[in-house]
Formats: sequence, C-alpha cells, structure tokens
Amino acid sequence: MIENISKKLKVLKDDKKGQTSVEVILLIGSILVISIICGTYIYKINLEINDLFNQTLVKGREYLFNKLN
Repeated sequence: MIENISKKLKVLKDDKKGQTSVEVILLIGSILVISIICGTYIYKINLEINDLFNQTLVKGREYLFNKLN
C-alpha cells in the first residue's frame, strides 16, 4: 500500500503539464467556497439565536419590573 502511494506521489511530482497544480488550485478554491458558505450560514443562525435570546431577556425583565409595581 505504501509503495502504491509513493508511486502516485512520484507521478504527481513528475507532472510536466501542470495538471496537478490546476487540480490542487481547484480543490483549494472549492474548499474555500464551501467554508465561506458554511460560515455565512452559521453566522446568520447565530444572529437569529442572539436576537431571540435578547428578546427573551427583555420580556423577562419587563415582566419582573411589572411584578414589582
């Protein structure tokens, strides 16, 4: 198995056409795009959770102030 991997690495190393570098650039680009999309989605979810949490705190605070009066 290790010999097979070393043979594949030699093929990648001896590539004279630039095919390997193009594939690596496309792979890195696709990983970056996926990371940005996931990060944006998680950020939006986090904003919604924070907004709902703040609304809950405000309602609880107002409820307690009204109970004191």
